[in-house]
Amino acid sequence: MTISEFFSHYYDIVCHGDLDQLDTLYHKNSPFLHSVKAQYTAIRQQLEMHIEIRSVELVAKQKDMLIIRDKLHVEGRQGEKVTSNLSDNLHVMTKCTASEWKVHSSACLLTTEA
Repeated sequence: MTISEFFSHYYDIVCHGDLDQLDTLYHKNSPFLHSVKAQYTAIRQQLEMHIEIRSVELVAKQKDMLIIRDKLHVEGRQGEKVTSNLSDNLHVMTKCTASEWKVHSSACLLTTEA
């Protein structure tokens, strides 16, 4: 699976899937998984969300760590009200096995209105 495919799958789960599936995408030692799931659960209770990936870029690679930056168009719909934002995010992925990488942490770098 490519990095682009990984994050397409990730954001599909975030928007429409069972958030417990994020367990398979996060490293078992990540202290952030629980709060990420709680955050997206709260968002989904308030609005319907659609995420379009504009770009995914490998920023740095080491033997056991990847740094990825993505740029997203995020649309939230609450009844008739639609909010649209652009978001730049940074993800740290760590190596689990010889060919498997999982998210350790993510941070939003910048959010602007679209």
